[in-house]
Amino acid sequence: MWKFASDNAVLFFFIFWIAAWAVTSPFRYAFHAYNRTLRSRNIAAHGWPVAPMDADGDVIYPDKDEE
Repeated sequence: MWKFASDNAVLFFFIFWIAAWAVTSPFRYAFHAYNRTLRSRNIAAHGWPVAPMDADGDVIYPDKDEE
């Protein structure tokens, strides 16, 4: 394996990158699904924030061009 990696560094990098992506993607998608479930439950329990805020509670200032 080390001989292949040293002979074909670019190809080995892409193979390693694809393998790392394949191993971590189920965990990333599971975390994202859990995060979205919690977010929807919180919005259902507490409602959407008042007008100048988005769903996270960040204040949104309107652009001066829109006024």
